[in-house]
Order: sequence, then structure tokens, then C-alpha cells
Amino acid sequence: MLSWLLLIVLLAAFVVLGVWFWGSVFGRGELLEPLDPQETLEANRHAVGAGRIDDVQFELVPRGYRPEQVDDVIAHLTWRLNEAEEQLSRLSPEKID
Repeated sequence: MLSWLLLIVLLAAFVVLGVWFWGSVFGRGELLEPLDPQETLEANRHAVGAGRIDDVQFELVPRGYRPEQVDDVIAHLTWRLNEAEEQLSRLSPEKID
């Protein structure tokens, strides 16, 4: 019985020492600097305008992405869609049903 108790105490001590050592060697991780909101909006608008949807970036916040950045990209995509529909309607004036 005493050997089991000693084993559990030693295991707990090794876990505590291991966590401390791992944290001192590797640290808590690097935090990213916050993105510039205006620069991010412009970069996203440029990416959407050029058709490079994979280049769109959003800043992470505790509950997902920053809503104003997402809303701006959706608004810009809607604007581009309306612009494309206008160009199509100018090219083919008759409606196809």
C-alpha cells in the first residue's frame, strides 16, 4: 500500500516538474500583434475586387472574427455582384426566361 502511495506522489511530482520545465523552455506561446483595422479593410476590399477571396483576412476576437470586417467584405461582395449583374444586363438587353 505504501508503494502505491509513493508511486502516486512521485508521479505527481514528475508531472509538476515536467510542466514547469516545458513552460520554461518553450514559454506560453507568442501572441500576434493586432491587425490595423483600416489597413485590413483596404486589403480585404482590394482582394475581393481582384477576385482573390483566399487572400481575405479577418482579425480573431474571443467569439470569432471581428464583425465589422466581415460585414465590410459581405457588403463589398454584394456591390461586386450588383456591378456584374449591371454589366450583364447592358451586354444582353433581352431577358432570357
